[in-house]
Amino acid sequence: MEPTAGDPGQPREQGNANLGAADPLGNSRPGPVLAYVRPNVSADPDRKRVWPRRLGLIIFVVFCMEVGIMLAVLPWKQVWMSNPLVMKFPALRAFLGHFFVRGLFSGLGLVDLWIGIWEAVHYSEE
Repeated sequence: MEPTAGDPGQPREQGNANLGAADPLGNSRPGPVLAYVRPNVSADPDRKRVWPRRLGLIIFVVFCMEVGIMLAVLPWKQVWMSNPLVMKFPALRAFLGHFFVRGLFSGLGLVDLWIGIWEAVHYSEE
């Protein structure tokens, strides 16, 4: 008696496996199976690369926050118009005294604050 492919006690022939999907007409053809293979990412990232990035992010966020707060608040304080640099140049003092210039600097400060917050929130170690 010849062994058939359905006999459980007999070894299967290697190399005849159907690796592809069935064709619309019902005929199955062997072929490769397309699959996504994840890259080998370890659970513990390399510390030599992670800590400098974290430190750089912290320095960048703190810098953005400080400059942003200063630019948002300083144009509306007395020191904006009474510092020694502005006192020597009356044209510069007149220009910096306009409300649209003060608003421009405050707007830049708010944008700088937003950049710092956005970078801190969207940080990823990948």
